[in-house]
Amino acid sequence: MADRLQELLHQKALLNEQAAWLDREIVVERERLGTPLTPVGPPADAPLERPAETPAEALLDTPSDAPVAKPELEPPSSPSEVDVNANAILEQYRSTPRSLQQEVRFGCFLYFFAALVLLSICLGLMYLTHHGK
Repeated sequence: MADRLQELLHQKALLNEQAAWLDREIVVERERLGTPLTPVGPPADAPLERPAETPAEALLDTPSDAPVAKPELEPPSSPSEVDVNANAILEQYRSTPRSLQQEVRFGCFLYFFAALVLLSICLGLMYLTHHGK
């Protein structure tokens, strides 16, 4: 059970890192376009809550005069260690389009010749079974 808890905590940390990266990218794009910052959803570090079982319970749990808090987005100070690590991981698995094209071409030829061999074997067996009697 402890392994599952560790995995869930790890996945949550990864999601938080991704949400923080998205927030930084949104801020950069908004600054580039000159649009004001308008938050869309809850902040990345907000705890996730389970929804109420029915819509009626959800209406009973939330008072109508309760103030709604709007999260503030902070501009990124500098590229973080998370961004550097993410880019290093992506670079490790990135391949050039040329090598990908060559791999696909090799695979197509491989399947073609395998089908040709299977067809030859089937035709040979048919010939032997009908003319061997």
